[in-house]
Amino acid sequence: MKILLAGAVIAASIGLWRYLRKERRRMNQASPFTIPHGTTISSVRLLAQEEVALYSLLQMAVQERYLVLSQVPLWSFVEVEAGAKVRSDVLRQIALKRVDFVLVHPGSCHVEQVVQIEHESSQPHQIERQQVIESVLDAAGIKLTKLSSEKSYSLPDLAAQLGITAEE
Repeated sequence: MKILLAGAVIAASIGLWRYLRKERRRMNQASPFTIPHGTTISSVRLLAQEEVALYSLLQMAVQERYLVLSQVPLWSFVEVEAGAKVRSDVLRQIALKRVDFVLVHPGSCHVEQVVQIEHESSQPHQIERQQVIESVLDAAGIKLTKLSSEKSYSLPDLAAQLGITAEE
């Protein structure tokens, strides 16, 4: 008799715990997202002034060969295939990394080349960030082109840097 009573108490406890957990989830899902009071959200520039000029030059250099996209998150154009733990660790490392420009093949929609702007005064965290990006691009077989932020490029110079020839 005591065993039945103990079993009933345990079953009731488990049932109550499950019910409360479902209610808590339902309450969290039911409430819509709202901006907290006192929070200010505003638009910011996507590209710096020198990046806008380089973007325009890239567009002219690649013409219709590639689509040029800017400020693209690294995780959005690579696929990580590994065990759950390793995959999670790699995705965590690349989560907030983005590249300056990507050249996307218009037919396959795959990123074929990444263009990074090298700034002369790189800080240690930027160097580490760049190393992560370079290792991921290398593993994915995506070509990386680095351009100096201090140098001005002509259209033929930029095309040569990108490996684009007139015959393509």
